[in-house]
Amino acid sequence: MSTTSAAPLVRAEFKKISSTRLWWGLLVGAVVFSMIQAAVNAAFAGMDPGAGQPATPGLDTPEAIRSVYAMSMFSGTYIFALILGITGMTGEYRYQTITSTFLVSPRRSRVVVAKMLAHLVMGAFFGVVALAGTVLAGAVVIGVRGADLGFGAERLWPTMGLAVLAVAIWTLVGIGIGTLIRNQIVAILLAVFVTFLIEPILTFALAAIDLDWLVKWLPTNASSALMAPGNTLLDYLDWWVGGLVLLGYGLLLAGLGIALSVRRDVS
Repeated sequence: MSTTSAAPLVRAEFKKISSTRLWWGLLVGAVVFSMIQAAVNAAFAGMDPGAGQPATPGLDTPEAIRSVYAMSMFSGTYIFALILGITGMTGEYRYQTITSTFLVSPRRSRVVVAKMLAHLVMGAFFGVVALAGTVLAGAVVIGVRGADLGFGAERLWPTMGLAVLAVAIWTLVGIGIGTLIRNQIVAILLAVFVTFLIEPILTFALAAIDLDWLVKWLPTNASSALMAPGNTLLDYLDWWVGGLVLLGYGLLLAGLGIALSVRRDVS
């Protein structure tokens, strides 16, 4: 797709996103969720959870600071970015605008690519805004606890940048799911169900039967790898491999959806 043909389609997708109230509703949810997560992580960092569980890293460690600022943002935002991506495609079918969209651009793959580019930017925007919220909430709680704010912690800034990238890529995963599954409610419920229930169970089950090497290739664990370069506690993929794996999920799902959409009747 050439630049001249891509630009109008991408601009049109931005207009579609901004013309609804859904995007800022999801953004507010992401920011609030992330801020609560950051405040909780900062409040309980270094405390003994009891029941024989090891104490979490204290606020004097880079691990805890990265958890408060970066991991809190990702864990509170990526599901909203996923839903944004899903609705970006399924909304066309739900409100019967897909026919006019494909009449304007008969090559359906171009429409999907334009949606992916627009939503990638929106996902990054979600990540940046939510990150500002987590830094604010986390810093307030850390300050109340009398600890150093930790802005000079090892690998903090690269990790925050990669967390924003991870959130952006999850919008592509959402676009892929929405391209594959046209029903909006089904697509959202299935995505949330798999992400929050099936994948954690699968992670535990695979680890229990000594298939840890397979666990690291699951989407959420690939995201963790992207944000945890040099992590020595968990056997993640290399950070750049995790990013490529996560991107691959989005491209694979979108590719399957495009292949199906060519044969589908959209009227």
